[in-house]
Amino acid sequence: MGADGSRSHCRFQIPEANRKWYFHEYPFAWFGILAQAPRSSDELIYANSANGFALISQRTETVQRMYFQCDPKENVADWDDERIWSEFRKRVNGNGFELKEGPVLEKMVLPFRSFVHTPMRHGNLFLAGDAAHTVPPTGAKGLNLALHDVKVLFEGLESFYSNGSNGLLESYSDRALERVWKAQHFSYWMTSMLHTAPGSDDFGRARQLGELHSVVSSRHARAYLAESYTGWPTGK
Repeated sequence: MGADGSRSHCRFQIPEANRKWYFHEYPFAWFGILAQAPRSSDELIYANSANGFALISQRTETVQRMYFQCDPKENVADWDDERIWSEFRKRVNGNGFELKEGPVLEKMVLPFRSFVHTPMRHGNLFLAGDAAHTVPPTGAKGLNLALHDVKVLFEGLESFYSNGSNGLLESYSDRALERVWKAQHFSYWMTSMLHTAPGSDDFGRARQLGELHSVVSSRHARAYLAESYTGWPTGK
């Protein structure tokens, strides 16, 4: 089993003639921080503003993880605490909400990439997790997909060692990739809906707000987002 992360060596054991890579790099990144600060909200906050995207997530009562959209070439050394918090304020404060601030403990720039390796099986080598696929973090699907890969592989191994059938092992790649591409679509959709693309004009901004309004005002759209975000049902 090759589950050695996004810089996988295992996937190179599959001959080049027998593999295909799908890759997409996004024109923005996340500037992420770990801050010593109280919770700003009981819920996760996704913010789409005229100044760009921001995400406020809660870790503990005293430590929080937060992100804002930035250029992939941004240098973290250029950002002191005051500049960081000023950027967050522009993106999330307002309408009665005020972000709680504190010392920044860590800061990083997280590039956005989508990647899929096909097939996910070659002979007795089975790829799983980031070794086979990566998604931008907007849709929170990375760990979800890795766990599903393991579940699908377990079902194949259980069937093989229980009754000698290798049908589920043979179909591992197809079964896993069906969910992978659904997650790629959802992650791409969430990312494009919530982030401001470089060079975006007034039409692009208004269209994006129209898309967001369509989602929050439609019961079916909200249900699709909720199901996709929490994870689809699994089955053999």
